[in-house]
Amino acid sequence: MRPEYIFSLVLSGMLLASPISARPAVEAPQSGPGRLWSPPPNQQMSRFEREEQRRRLEVTEEEAEAEYGEERLEFARRVAELVEQGKCREARALASEAGERQMALRIRQTCRSRPSR
Repeated sequence: MRPEYIFSLVLSGMLLASPISARPAVEAPQSGPGRLWSPPPNQQMSRFEREEQRRRLEVTEEEAEAEYGEERLEFARRVAELVEQGKCREARALASEAGERQMALRIRQTCRSRPSR
């Protein structure tokens, strides 16, 4: 090998082995002991807000019955069964006849998003 190549190999090896080059150029922000990265505070807040909203929206069977009544819940179950069976037209007609406009709209949206059988 020629001496110029050996010198450049040794020099590059020395530079690569130096402690200065071993450190990362940009350090990750630390938000706690042992944590390398965490989302920015605005994303953390939205994550907590989403969790709180999910918990608020979870309704038990008893709460739903107390709020809407047993008859309306039974009606919703019948409509849901029709949708599960793929009888979306019948489900929408049943909801429309009962005056449940929002339910009929939701059935339409749900059936559009389902793959054809």
